[in-house]
Amino acid sequence: MIRLFIEDQELDVAQDFQQRITYAIDDLMNLDSKATSFTQTIILPGTAKNNALLGNIFEIANSNLTNDGANVGYNFNASRAAKASMQTHGLQLIKGVLRLLEIVRTGDTWEYEVAIFGELGGLVAAMGNKRLTDLNFNIYNQGYTVTGITNSWAAAGAGSGVFYPLIDYGNVSVNKSDYQYRSMRPAFYVREYIDKILTEAGYTYDSTFFDTPFFKRLIIPQNQRNFFSEASNFFTGDRTTPQLLVTSVTGPIYTSSPVLFDTGYIKNFTLGTGTFTNTSGVALTVNVSFNCTLNYYSQNRDMFFVGFVNGSNAGTFGTVPATGNTTPASRSFSFSKEFTIPIGGTFSVRLVHPNDGTTQFFDAVVNFRSLQINSTIPVVSLIQINDLINMNDVIPKGIFQRDFFSSILKMFYLLVTEDKFTEKHLRIEPYVNFYTGEVLDWSDKLDRSSAIRIKPMSEINARYYNLKYKQDSDFYGEDYRKKYNEGYGDRIYDNGLEFARDTESVEIIFSSSVLYGTSGEDKVVPAIYKKSNAGAAEDSFEHNIRIMQCKRITGVNSWDVLDDTTVLASLTEYGYAGHLNDPDAPTSDINFGAPKEFFFEITTGDISANLFNAYYSPYFAEITDKDSRLLTGKFRLTDQDIFNLDFAKFIYIDGALFRLSKVSDYVPGGNELTEVQLLRVINTDY
Repeated sequence: MIRLFIEDQELDVAQDFQQRITYAIDDLMNLDSKATSFTQTIILPGTAKNNALLGNIFEIANSNLTNDGANVGYNFNASRAAKASMQTHGLQLIKGVLRLLEIVRTGDTWEYEVAIFGELGGLVAAMGNKRLTDLNFNIYNQGYTVTGITNSWAAAGAGSGVFYPLIDYGNVSVNKSDYQYRSMRPAFYVREYIDKILTEAGYTYDSTFFDTPFFKRLIIPQNQRNFFSEASNFFTGDRTTPQLLVTSVTGPIYTSSPVLFDTGYIKNFTLGTGTFTNTSGVALTVNVSFNCTLNYYSQNRDMFFVGFVNGSNAGTFGTVPATGNTTPASRSFSFSKEFTIPIGGTFSVRLVHPNDGTTQFFDAVVNFRSLQINSTIPVVSLIQINDLINMNDVIPKGIFQRDFFSSILKMFYLLVTEDKFTEKHLRIEPYVNFYTGEVLDWSDKLDRSSAIRIKPMSEINARYYNLKYKQDSDFYGEDYRKKYNEGYGDRIYDNGLEFARDTESVEIIFSSSVLYGTSGEDKVVPAIYKKSNAGAAEDSFEHNIRIMQCKRITGVNSWDVLDDTTVLASLTEYGYAGHLNDPDAPTSDINFGAPKEFFFEITTGDISANLFNAYYSPYFAEITDKDSRLLTGKFRLTDQDIFNLDFAKFIYIDGALFRLSKVSDYVPGGNELTEVQLLRVINTDY
């Protein structure tokens, strides 16, 4: 008897219910896609129990409030995935998510058309339209300092945290030896992106590959034209040195010089002698909080702390009451007021004493004072050295999580399988490491009376396989593409099959990054900029998302980290990032193919250890071998066979080994033959 469950609650099925289930791990016909298990359409009767479990959704005027709890009963939402499984005799045949396809009414009866998709399909549904920017990296918020930058290099390859790679974004170096600090922007590790994506989708996973040093040194750099961030805190500072503000004078009114502050945290302003200048490029409406300890006396009149904008009184903070005598007293004051400061405008805090023309005795010395300037509306502005970085602003914009995850699968030809016992738990490994070496003998299960089709893979394969990065418009990338009519880091594989003519493409969302090194310099950096004015001027630009390997490289010639012309630090190391793991002696490359030209001098190392050779070549060697075959036959499989189904095990048939590719339309109960596709094994180890 077949039993069907939604969110661990059993649905009613028809007494003669039968179902066909397909199991697959990869699509031999389409290298650019991944497959998952699924059922054909399931017809559920409109019983009272099913109506209740599906939220009485059959009612035309049905409307109900839902929450993020179990997607069943009154909370059922057809637009969300519901946990589902199918069992027979206690054996689980498929688990994943249930999708409601249609409700069919015939007279006074109802039927529900549903389908179950395996957990890889459930993962895609859980990701939905979520973007990378929906992830939270604010745990890494930190000051933008040279110390923070160099400390990140020491932890290169950690797999989590922040790394500051040295990247030439254009206009960040005059001599290509010394670099502006803004050439080193935060990057996050691919390993942590994967963790966050899967965790927030409600999934767990095992992957020895994701735990390798190679994978843990992959990073995603910041990709904005400039390093912008939203900020609402513009100044926090104080000063303890006493300052004489006013002394006994006569006249109509007396205004002190600006109250002085020491520069603490400052953004969107510059601070002169007590005067702030708005450098944000926009008019700012800010809340200014002013605190001070004042040692003063004022015989007859109150004094006032006032905010001055562009040298004019823009509003009173608060009152400093008259003392009624000339004996100094110490009092603390705390004021707050909103001011609008125009583009390029100035702001200062001053003490004002009204005077009626008679001799007034007053004196005021400000001791400790502090000031905060904040905005209720965050302002987008350039991040400057020593600013606090909101790390969520570093994440590349507009990238769907599903596209990011899919591109990682494509880069390393990763296969994904579902754990049969643990809910929403995946196993993720490259094709070259996926198979366990265990063998199941299915020779006796093959039905010899049915047609057995053995097709040469040459009749299935394309002639050309184009493995490529997404095209971008950086100067060196375009220069390379014009010279060689292909992208930097791409690989076009011709398998030489005479009867095949098609081309199949595998494209990822990342763009390749050309490495560049100036003659006489020992630092190699990605060059991601355009050139204008006949190639003379460098222009930074909003570029496509990139992926790189990172490393701390030491022992280079001393170079300076600059803030315009000010030297912030002189270093003999740098935070390298690029498609090679080491530009001086590479042993791995995340380009699909070896470039036909390097834009720096490379004297040693292995430039052949690229993605094609490491992850795709063994597969292509298998499917394009003269003895490669795809066997399609009918097998007598049992529920126990399906329960124990494991794509990582080889299948043995009549003296030959095969890889299980697809099980089509299995009917629980074992009374029908099931079509199975198997790929002939040429090599068991790589």
